[in-house]
Amino acid sequence: MEAIGRIYCSGNHDGIEKDAAGMCSECREAIEQTLARAASCPHGHEGNCQDCETHCQRGEAQARIKAIMRYAAPRMAFRHPIMAFDYLRKKRRG
Repeated sequence: MEAIGRIYCSGNHDGIEKDAAGMCSECREAIEQTLARAASCPHGHEGNCQDCETHCQRGEAQARIKAIMRYAAPRMAFRHPIMAFDYLRKKRRG
């Protein structure tokens, strides 16, 4: 999620002050909230929230993380090919 957040932030929030990891406070908050929700997933979260029976994110938070994923996911194959391959492997297995 950190890599996805960096990709989205660098492509959409140019000129905004960023932290050491390369994310603005808005993106950092969205990623941290998503990771916290995933850590407490009742279904043993494996990284594929779209396939989960229960969606932990609701309303604005869900729309925000969907926008981040929609933008960054296609770019992952070029910037982080091993992570993208691992994600697809987990998704196929699940």
